[in-house]
Amino acid sequence: MVEKETFVSNDIKYEGPIFKIDSRRVKLFDGSIAQRDVVDRGPAVGILPLVDEDHAVFVKQWREPVQDFVLEIPAGKVDARDHGDVKTACREAAVRELNEEIRVHPGKLEEFADGFEAVGFTDSKIALYVATDLNHLDGTDQLPRDEGEYLDILTVSYDEMTALYETGKLNDLKTLAAYFHWTIRRMKNGQ
Repeated sequence: MVEKETFVSNDIKYEGPIFKIDSRRVKLFDGSIAQRDVVDRGPAVGILPLVDEDHAVFVKQWREPVQDFVLEIPAGKVDARDHGDVKTACREAAVRELNEEIRVHPGKLEEFADGFEAVGFTDSKIALYVATDLNHLDGTDQLPRDEGEYLDILTVSYDEMTALYETGKLNDLKTLAAYFHWTIRRMKNGQ
């Protein structure tokens, strides 16, 4: 039977603006010591912005780790600009990311999922939302994008997303989760 590991010590190997790498030593149930390298990133958010039940807004950007352009829901890390407890900070981050990335403010924002992104190596947890009643923001209300962030904003139909999914071209897991939520939402509404 699996048992809890006991923390022994840690050593921060790297600390940057987006994450840190923590090399932890833990004691296993049999008394042996093991190393667990953990990427500590903190909470993040992703948002499915629905224009209507048949169309949503996505961003396409170059992602250096995978050496490709990726179609994604707007998303980002909770940071010092977001205040309150984790739930409140996540909501603030979701509203902020919608402004920064696709220049809208949600009339309605509902959380539909909350979970760990990759439990084998990171503590990062992402809260996923659906945003509706989108209001376009003009220049004076727009927040600046993150430094070095360049993206295309695309309105995509549900049928187009389904085709991307069926051909294996929808390869970002947070976006897949949003697509599945969109599918369930449409089924509940008889579509």
